[in-house]
Amino acid sequence: MKIIIYYSSVIIFIFFSSIIYAGDFSEKYYDLREKEIYQFSLDLFQQAEYYRAITEAKRYISLFPQGKAIEDMYKIIGDSYLMAREWSSAIQAYDKFIENFPNSRYINQVLFNKAISLVKEKNYKEAKVIFQRIVDSSSTEMKKESLKWKILLLIRENNFEELERLLDDEFTRYELSQKINIIEKTIDVKKNIKYKSPELAVAMSSVLPGSGQFYNERYEDGVYTFILNALFITGAYFAIDNENYPAGAILIIFELGWYSGNLYSAANGAHKYNRKIDEDIFKKSMENLELLEHEVRRTPQTGIFFRFYF
Repeated sequence: MKIIIYYSSVIIFIFFSSIIYAGDFSEKYYDLREKEIYQFSLDLFQQAEYYRAITEAKRYISLFPQGKAIEDMYKIIGDSYLMAREWSSAIQAYDKFIENFPNSRYINQVLFNKAISLVKEKNYKEAKVIFQRIVDSSSTEMKKESLKWKILLLIRENNFEELERLLDDEFTRYELSQKINIIEKTIDVKKNIKYKSPELAVAMSSVLPGSGQFYNERYEDGVYTFILNALFITGAYFAIDNENYPAGAILIIFELGWYSGNLYSAANGAHKYNRKIDEDIFKKSMENLELLEHEVRRTPQTGIFFRFYF
């Protein structure tokens, strides 16, 4: 009887010990697997394998929804789309981060990167709102950069009234004390720019085809436009004068097409001229405000730096 009790006790001890050991082994394997996927995603990101990094980050989120690095993985997805120049996907990914982690210590970094994505999509209105949200936040992270970006967008839009209010603010002048003179000079330049008038360009080309293109400083286009319209008008005139009405009608129809194209080209040329001026000043202002043509961000807890070119 004693032998039976002894062996039973041994079996019970071994059974429960194995359960405890198995549980401990399972927990260690779980932690090891989590760290492995986490590190693999970061390594892929560092190696510019952005789509693979996204896949691994999504796998981490699926397997470890309560994992220690869950915020990092959500951010990696947005950053990877940003680096891959998938602006819409980056915005959606950052929106998920903001929705899931509104009080994250990385929130300003995520908001800033979302605003940059919006700038690339030319959604300047929403980007300005986000930059202002960062400026108004209690955190100092990304505050100065966001303020400079908001000023840059206001300069691009020729919103001088809001610029003046912003530059009169004590906080702005303190944060950008070394850049105030440069900003004010840029605003003066922008105020005195003589843009081309699309209406005037169209009016000129309607009277003399090609003259609107010359006004827009697109001289080669102006020469071609004048010659083509002159040829069709001359041809139509001689065809009708020689009572070759079918040929005259055909030439007139073609000429109407060229004439309409001449008017469209004049208006479009003026818009292009103005956009180029704004774009040149935008890029120059980026350099003056030391935003250059890239933004450098640090991915949380990884030590990874990445550079994004505009």
